[in-house]
Amino acid sequence: MAIIVNKEEKRKNIALSCKSLLLEHGINNLTISQIAKTAGIGKGTVYEYFQNKEDIVFEIITLFIAEHEEDFDKQVKQAHSTKEKIYHFLNLLYANEETKKHLSLYREFIAISLMDGTSEMRKFSQNCQNRFTGILEKIIEEAIANHEILPVAREMIPTLHLFSKGLVIDTQMLQMDAQAEIERFVETLFTLIEIKEKK
Repeated sequence: MAIIVNKEEKRKNIALSCKSLLLEHGINNLTISQIAKTAGIGKGTVYEYFQNKEDIVFEIITLFIAEHEEDFDKQVKQAHSTKEKIYHFLNLLYANEETKKHLSLYREFIAISLMDGTSEMRKFSQNCQNRFTGILEKIIEEAIANHEILPVAREMIPTLHLFSKGLVIDTQMLQMDAQAEIERFVETLFTLIEIKEKK
């Protein structure tokens, strides 16, 4: 009797087994041979589940994003204010040594995308941004509904993304302290959008 393989589950398991491999070697230096060996499968089997190396990288990055979302959900539950939630959102890649490894991978992804990025990379990047936009929109809409911040804060969502992306580059190029910059930015932002109690 033939064994039925859940293709999505197998694909995810291959990606899970290669997470550390991607962090160790980076995107450019990762090979299908390394992936096959680490996952305990043949090179041909890799192509049964993934179109190419990019496809595997996207799947692994998607797993990292899911981890970040899970961590962020925990932090949001402990946060006492919208300001704290926004700080935690912007600080996700700078929180600890493990997330800083993900940051390094993200920088490489940006560099490749800028130099010779494919349409698949651009599409994947846009999908990731949409995912994070959804998280920000939820935070902002809840805060507006609770009369914590002004409705104009909706217009700040693209700015928050631009700040976040710029910080990824500037912290590397200019050796900036990411957490200090995030604190300064969030303080300034909330000076503008926070609803002050009437005295």
